[in-house]
Amino acid sequence: MKQQKFALFSSEFLAYALLACMTLLSQYFVYIGLPPSFVGILMALPSLNALWANQFYFLLAYKFGLKRVVLYSATVGIVSMWILFASKRVFMIFFFCFLLMLSQGGLVPLLESSLVELASRTKLSYGRIRLFGTFGYAVASYLVANLVNEGFVALFIVYSVLFFLIASVVWRSKLKMDFHQRPSLRVIDKRFSVLFAIVTVAVGFNLFNSVFLPVLVKSKNFHAASVGLSFTLMALSETPFLLFAERIVKRFGSFRLLSSAIFVVGLRLVIASFATTETQLLLIQLLHGWTYIVIYYATLFLMRQKLSAHVLEATQILFWISLQGIGPLLGSTVGGVVVEKVGVELAYLTFGIIAMSLVIFSWAVEKIWFRRGEGT
Repeated sequence: MKQQKFALFSSEFLAYALLACMTLLSQYFVYIGLPPSFVGILMALPSLNALWANQFYFLLAYKFGLKRVVLYSATVGIVSMWILFASKRVFMIFFFCFLLMLSQGGLVPLLESSLVELASRTKLSYGRIRLFGTFGYAVASYLVANLVNEGFVALFIVYSVLFFLIASVVWRSKLKMDFHQRPSLRVIDKRFSVLFAIVTVAVGFNLFNSVFLPVLVKSKNFHAASVGLSFTLMALSETPFLLFAERIVKRFGSFRLLSSAIFVVGLRLVIASFATTETQLLLIQLLHGWTYIVIYYATLFLMRQKLSAHVLEATQILFWISLQGIGPLLGSTVGGVVVEKVGVELAYLTFGIIAMSLVIFSWAVEKIWFRRGEGT
């Protein structure tokens, strides 16, 4: 049992530490002199890959098993990373960045799905497991931020070590994915297709805050350091929910949690647009603890409550496509256009009002489809 717990906690820690390193690649790309537009394209690759690669990875896991897929992905990731580091031409940088982010893109969805499954079998709290993901992201960010002062090769060294460790831990663990049939998007529950449309937009609005917070800070003439401090507070704000997630879900139910989180996504955007001091803005960012993580947690467990095994496997793929692909793309691309057209403060206010109104649609979805119990 101790080995199982170690595999659960360390896999989650390492998976999100890898995500932190992926995010920090943007600093490296700026450091080597790439134009901002090209940096934006490179950092959009994870979202673009998520539109198709999640189904691809689940199919690979179905055919070869979770452990082999993780091992091969880690190997491709390490090789691609160092060729990327040595590359000087734009095409080479793009190609091997694509391979690196593709190799990493399926790890979190596969591991999260297997961890939730194992946690439910062993009666462990998934909220406590997911908390280690938050810690992993924070630790990797802090470590790399201090090491890159000696050179960006430190980022690639840490990145490589994390890939190696996650492959080693998963290979020696009892983590697996039990497929009841070949995963296919054709068997998705139609109720969740409608629900995921709402989740996608909510996640897009939530990411909009992260992407354009520096623009908001600049427009209000706040100190630039408040951006980094905001991100730190946002990460830490998830801790209370994750510590008591199971109790909260039992007390309020998955759908109430989901609706409340969608409302808070909009509420944060609205009141952030009216912030007049840095302290106000920092306190507002603490609302992050009741946004993405609650949407993610509530939807994940709603699926497990409502769906049979083979439908769950397919529906999870669409969930990850919404969460990692369509939502982030909408938040960054549409958000950028709107900010340029109307200004960042009005964009925050407008998107916030729209996000809060999504609660009405989520209530309608619950009443029309979920309470009646209609299936696929």
